[in-house]
Amino acid sequence: MAGCRAMAHHREYAARAAPGAFSYYLLSLSWSPAFCAESSGAAECMGPQAYGFIVHGLWPQRDRGRVEYCRGRGRVPAEVARGVSDLMPTRKLVYHEWQAHGSCSGLDPAGYFGLLRRAAAGVAIPVGFKSPRIARITTPRTIAGEFVRANPSLNAEDIVVACSRGAVPRLTEVRVCLDRGLAPRACSAAALAGRCRAPQVSVLPVK
Repeated sequence: MAGCRAMAHHREYAARAAPGAFSYYLLSLSWSPAFCAESSGAAECMGPQAYGFIVHGLWPQRDRGRVEYCRGRGRVPAEVARGVSDLMPTRKLVYHEWQAHGSCSGLDPAGYFGLLRRAAAGVAIPVGFKSPRIARITTPRTIAGEFVRANPSLNAEDIVVACSRGAVPRLTEVRVCLDRGLAPRACSAAALAGRCRAPQVSVLPVK
């Protein structure tokens, strides 16, 4: 009986890990100053260039959860990794995102990162997030509203604003839900569960 359960679990995992079996994408934009405040020794935090939003990843999602670490289609060629260095400043991030998320897209690395670039290009960054030099306190709803105003095709339910924990939570990510053709769509309940619940957040400046 135990063997049967193990085999059933294996079949369930294999089905879950099938590339291309997902409903929509979640474009994750990471606010680099918040990351660097916790990980100052990271590669993106030590160079002469300061970053605001960077592309954390393009994550295949299911309406009732996410899918990760699928049976991928090869490794990321060096030229593909170089080609997205303006969006994802470290190779470590590129390779991790391919293994964890790109492998589930049903695309090869070049196709996946090309799609990621198209997704990022389709989301305008609000003016207030373009190299701010002073910190500000705001609300998650206000941040979502700024993205909606900068992107008239977006609705508030298409956006998830994420934050850190603590007495003064920090903005960490803005996530945008997109259909498989990269058009905006409402986020699933599973994605919305990652929303910041804090009444206010600190937006750290770009240094």
